[in-house]
Amino acid sequence: MNFDRLLFFRAALPALVAAAALFSAATPVTASAATPIVVSGVADSAGKQTVSFAALRTDKSAAAETFASVLRNDLSLSGWFIPTDRPEASVKLAGSVRAAAGGGAAWSVEALWRGSARKTWARAATAAEVRAAAHAVADSMVEEIAGKRPMAQSHILFVGKRAGATDIYECDADGANLRRITTDGKLCLSPNWNPRSDSFLYTSWISGAPAVYQVDLANRKRAVVSSFPGMNHGAVKSPRDGRAAVVLSLTGSVELYLLDVGSRRIADRLTRSRNASEASPAWSPDGRTLAYTSDSGGVPRVYAMDVATRVPRRLVWAPDIRESVSPEFSCTGKLTFCGRSAGRYRIYVTDPARDPRTTPPEAISPADGADYEDPSWAPDGRHVVCTRTSGYHRSLVVLDSLGDPPRELFRVAGEWYLPSWSDNAIRRN
Repeated sequence: MNFDRLLFFRAALPALVAAAALFSAATPVTASAATPIVVSGVADSAGKQTVSFAALRTDKSAAAETFASVLRNDLSLSGWFIPTDRPEASVKLAGSVRAAAGGGAAWSVEALWRGSARKTWARAATAAEVRAAAHAVADSMVEEIAGKRPMAQSHILFVGKRAGATDIYECDADGANLRRITTDGKLCLSPNWNPRSDSFLYTSWISGAPAVYQVDLANRKRAVVSSFPGMNHGAVKSPRDGRAAVVLSLTGSVELYLLDVGSRRIADRLTRSRNASEASPAWSPDGRTLAYTSDSGGVPRVYAMDVATRVPRRLVWAPDIRESVSPEFSCTGKLTFCGRSAGRYRIYVTDPARDPRTTPPEAISPADGADYEDPSWAPDGRHVVCTRTSGYHRSLVVLDSLGDPPRELFRVAGEWYLPSWSDNAIRRN
């Protein structure tokens, strides 16, 4: 979220009446097929392998066709493969996919690559499991054939506003299975997946003032974890010890704190900036470094601190980037953030291990007149989902840090923003 919006929370009501609020079982939302947004340029085919589907047979049943279609789409979205119906390809698939009892599918898919390398995937799945099973096969192919990190089994959280009601939604990595998670109908922000977990933290005004809640999707439970007077916002768990960095305004200034999620007690205070505000905390993969946004220099910029020493360092020095906000680390340690340049917000990627004064960030969002904000890395360390705002309409777009064109995650009426991409495979029907 852009830093100017965050300052709104300084005016938040000072007290929260903690409440146990029920949320819905995931409510499916009908979505049209994801359609790429129109941008200039062509896909970069460097490093891609062709995958032939010519010898993979289906019995034309709905389940079999779904499996094959999802597998083909996942391989293409990974960025490492180009599916083709021609028999000549660097990877050749063979085998069959057919209908199984109860509307499900059974398959035996063999991949042949590098002349002699082979692997076979064979099993059956119910109708509800077919898409997830295809995602699993695609991820296995990305890992074993391309030697890359996969993303097809991951999920994306985000805020959605439809018919005046705001709630947390979720979808698969390919934009399918859009479903509503909460039924608060109130202002809510900053859904953040917990590390290697099917749970997340988010801020909601369901009780009249902002509080941080933890939602466990496995057992459909929600609990308040931060309800201090004033602001409670942006909570994100550390992959190292499970404590959460959170933005609070306990002393009147907006600061970063460490929160013990289990006891709901403050474990430590990370910043002491009397005349500045901090926002958007984000942990490094090892949990030792915290990136965040601060306006301590008069303009919102991205900083990082070693949590042990609390010494901050500015990560963005490019003179053409007026503001830098909303940082997030990838699984490989790269950093994405939102920067304002020439009056527009764009998504950038940088390597925080290099000298930021001599290594300018790389813009990965197109300069198409739209604003791109709220970046979140996919678990493959290659793709980034973000909010695209054009003509006062917000939608979700996936960017490729290696140069393939952006794609719109899905097309459904409403406003969609503040995405968070899970760092792990989530196997849930």
